[in-house]
Formats: sequence, structure tokens, C-alpha cells
Amino acid sequence: MSPATQPGSADSSTAALLARYRWHALRRSLSNFALLRHRHCAGFLASMHQSGTHWLKFMLANALAARHGLPPPQYNHANDFIGGPRDPHVHARLPHLVSSHSIPHPLMCVAPLHRRLRLPPYVILVRDLRASLVSNYEKWRDRYGVTFPEYLRGDPGGRRYNSDLWWCLRFLNGWGVFAARTPATTLVVRYEDMQADPGAVLARVGVFLALDLGAAHVAAAVAASTKERMRARHDPGRPQGEIRADRRDLAHWFGPAEERFVRDVCQRLLRYRYGYDYER
Repeated sequence: MSPATQPGSADSSTAALLARYRWHALRRSLSNFALLRHRHCAGFLASMHQSGTHWLKFMLANALAARHGLPPPQYNHANDFIGGPRDPHVHARLPHLVSSHSIPHPLMCVAPLHRRLRLPPYVILVRDLRASLVSNYEKWRDRYGVTFPEYLRGDPGGRRYNSDLWWCLRFLNGWGVFAARTPATTLVVRYEDMQADPGAVLARVGVFLALDLGAAHVAAAVAASTKERMRARHDPGRPQGEIRADRRDLAHWFGPAEERFVRDVCQRLLRYRYGYDYER
């Protein structure tokens, strides 16, 4: 790898990435109408890649199964309970909950229009973007075929990776504006808070989405959603890696150059930090 391609090694290279990001972020935000098209549901989970989406969905699905006397979700992605925007609503007597990694169109952030469109409540699942990037790289490294420092520089055009630093910035900034302008219908959940107390987070999500979950339903769902039990419900039709096994510290991946690159980019572009400190 040449010096010009390594994080923080060339200001001109970083400046070019920033310029490309600004252009593509504007173009993509104005052309993304997915959430407007798929707004007719009882609740929407919008999540970063590798932010605990499977975990939260699996807990919610198990809590709903316990609450309504249904079999547990078939697979750990729980799409039979909380599917994608185009998936069928399998259990008709349950609230129609939808999940995706979509980013809101700017029109959705205009409060009067938000009310007129009758948008559903949104749960926004976020994570320290450094941990999200490491997890994404570990899952897809064979497909990406690059070193972690090269992956970290990413592709602002969004064609090379299914998620990278620039996608994370678009997601965090887009939903940050949305949450700031429509706080009554938005609940931000941090992956790290789920780690600390999954039951408390699950109960809070249940109240926000009006799911009528009792303490026993929440406790049963948390107990059913350990990593071991979720691995046992892997969907054989999907790639492995949804349950991360590597426990190496972020310091293994982020040397001084990588830290500086992420810090500098976040200082310039990240408008909403959700309590994360990217200066350290």
C-alpha cells in the first residue's frame, strides 16, 4: 500500500475523500425515498450495520412470542416477527414492526410534514462507529479483500462496501437531524446500553412502541437471547458472522494513524455524536 493510501498520511487525499463524501451524501439523501414509501407500519427499527440489530430484534420477537403465546422466532434475524419493508407481515395479530438500515429523506425531518405523513414511531439503534466498522470488516473481510486501514478509508461513493465510515456518517447525521426535530416519535438506543442492561433497554423499547410487555416477558426474552442461543438459530441461507466471536480490543485495529484519521473526519463531518467520544 502506498503512503498516500494510508489513514492520515496525506491531507490532500483526506480532503478529496471529504469532498466526495459531501457530494454523495447530498445526492443520496435527496434521492432516498425508501422510508417515505414504507412508512405504513406500527413501528420502525432503523439501525446501523453491526450495531446489535439481530440482538434487539431477537429479544423483541421472543418477548412478543411470550406475550402472545406464539412460537419463538425461527431464526436469529427474527424476520418472521420484525421483517424488512418488503417482507410479509407473518403474525397478523401482532403490531406490524419493520426493520432496515435506511437513512431518512430530509423531508421526513420537517416536523409539520412529519405529522401530515403520519410517520410511525422510530427506534434508532446506534453504536460507536469504530466498533461497528471493526465488526463489519470482520464479517466481510474475505469479500472486501483489503487490509483494515484501506477499508477504514472507505468509499464515499458507497459502491465498494456495504458499510464503511462514510455510510456511518450519513446514518448518524441523518437520524440525528430526525431525532432532534421529532423527539416525541423517536427513541435512540445505544448498543453499549444494551450490553450494560439488555432488560432495561428492551422494556424501554416495549413501552415506546406500546407493545404491552410485562416484566416476565422481558426477562424471558433476555434469557432466550444469549449469543449461544442466537448462534443455534442461525439461518443457513445467510452468511455467517452475525454473532461476533472476536473480542479483540479496538486498540488492535486502530493505531495512531487510524485514530487520527477517524478523529479528524468526525471533527469535520459528524454533527451528532450520541454521547460517543471520538477524541480519545
